Amino acid sequence: MEIKTRLRAVLMLIWISQGDTHKVEIPRGEMEVVKGQMVVLHAWYSPNSDISKNTVVWHFTGNESKPVINFSSGEVGYSQNDFTKRVGFSVAMPSANISIYINNTQETDTGRYFCSVIIPKGLSISGEMSLNVKVPPSPPVCTMTGNPVVEGNVTLSCQSSYGKPVPHYKWTKAAPLSEVFFSPMQNERHGTLRLSNLTKGMSGKYVCRASNTAGSDSCSINLEVITSSNAGVVAAATLGSIVGLVAMVLFLIFILRRKRDTEEEIANEIKEDAQAPKRVSWAKSNTGSDIVSKNGTLSSIATSPRPRDPSAPNFNYPYSPMSASDASSVINTYQLRPGEGNTLQGLPGYNHGGTPMQKQKRTPTTNGAPPQLLRSPAVAVPIRTEGAQPQVPPPLTVPPQVRSSTLTRMGAVAVMVPAQSQAGSLV
Repeated sequence: MEIKTRLRAVLMLIWISQGDTHKVEIPRGEMEVVKGQMVVLHAWYSPNSDISKNTVVWHFTGNESKPVINFSSGEVGYSQNDFTKRVGFSVAMPSANISIYINNTQETDTGRYFCSVIIPKGLSISGEMSLNVKVPPSPPVCTMTGNPVVEGNVTLSCQSSYGKPVPHYKWTKAAPLSEVFFSPMQNERHGTLRLSNLTKGMSGKYVCRASNTAGSDSCSINLEVITSSNAGVVAAATLGSIVGLVAMVLFLIFILRRKRDTEEEIANEIKEDAQAPKRVSWAKSNTGSDIVSKNGTLSSIATSPRPRDPSAPNFNYPYSPMSASDASSVINTYQLRPGEGNTLQGLPGYNHGGTPMQKQKRTPTTNGAPPQLLRSPAVAVPIRTEGAQPQVPPPLTVPPQVRSSTLTRMGAVAVMVPAQSQAGSLV
């Protein structure tokens, strides 16, 4: 009975030992690697048959499940995924060493890897391991909040955008003297350093280092503690610069607008010394217009007769004879057309025949009376038929007894008739 029991125990040990020899050996169940580096996943087994007929398969399980690499029928197969061109067997296949390598590891490579060996007409053996891809901290960014004045408070902050595992932060003062800080002034988890009751001696360069098990990086900031007066000067200088810039912009706008207005005024200005037109266009005949004598002197103005209402009252306007010095223009006349009434009849200096009377020299009178105008027989003036017909105001009747002194008392004003040069401009 005892012999049978011992025999069974020996057989059990042999069976267990045979089973162990067919297991995939993986020396390390967990591995770590820094992002971008190469990692080797070690694995092997002890075959009892021809290894060239065995099939080896590596499989990944993480955020998603996907094949990595395989060996079957004497050929190596690669999967079409993100492992392509980054993975391979460490030794030439077929071999009992079925380790693989992964180049340029990525954070997405973190997960569990399974290795299986399929033996024809036998049991399949397998093994597994986990891989953790760590990421160094990104370059941190240093900032400062608060007013860096004497007896003031500031907070220095340091933060990295990513890192695996989560980085820790440590502030130190590098210049002019080295100095380290501890809690509660420094929070290594959040990367803050609070400086209270500032003094001039606290000015200097402060360095923050972000680090984890994958690596580290740093940033720095310069702290300059100033007095309140200096702060006022800086603020005033900043404000003055802003005001000066705004004033300069407004001045430029004013100059541009003024220049534009000046150009418009010059373009619209009429030059005073411009030459008068050589020819004067006149209105059509029978409509009444001004005429100019041959020598260019302004002549008399006549108006064609207008139809009058018989019932309308007839106004008589006083007229004062002008002296020889006042009459600076030559008075011409024209010949009436057949059937046309003499519109100049009744005016001083004209007779009933339609021709002007030549003026004679005045003879002085006694008692301070104004000199009387002597008229001479009418002298014919060459008739001018070219151009428009002259126009005169309605006939005026002048009482003979009205004198210049009387007209002066009535408020009459002597009018000078301007002459016209041959070019057509008034002189």
